[in-house]
Amino acid sequence: MGKVFSTVALFRRNGQMTFRQPVKQVQDNITQARKAAARFWGGAIKEPDKIIRVVVIHGDAQRIYLSERTATGRWVETVIPANVAAEQTHLAACMKELGIDHASAPPALPEVIEINGVIYRREI
Repeated sequence: MGKVFSTVALFRRNGQMTFRQPVKQVQDNITQARKAAARFWGGAIKEPDKIIRVVVIHGDAQRIYLSERTATGRWVETVIPANVAAEQTHLAACMKELGIDHASAPPALPEVIEINGVIYRREI
């Protein structure tokens, strides 16, 4: 059984940055998901539109693992909080495709907590 990923391509159309509906895919690992996404979007986006970025995400209600392929062909990986990802339209669409609801995530842990007069600090 593979892992579920969502992918979207950002492309330029008539000078405007836009994206199509994300696509859900099941792959064994992130490398296969990236390759499949690059092939899919490379064939789906036609001239005169120009692909700017291909994005592959997976994650949960707390963290989103984001892989982006830039115009140079390099893949850049990032981990961002789900609530930050939800603020970007194309990532929010991918999260919806995966069934991720960032609002259901528990609140972030505090940096400092006091219990019975003892102060505990979270180590980062």
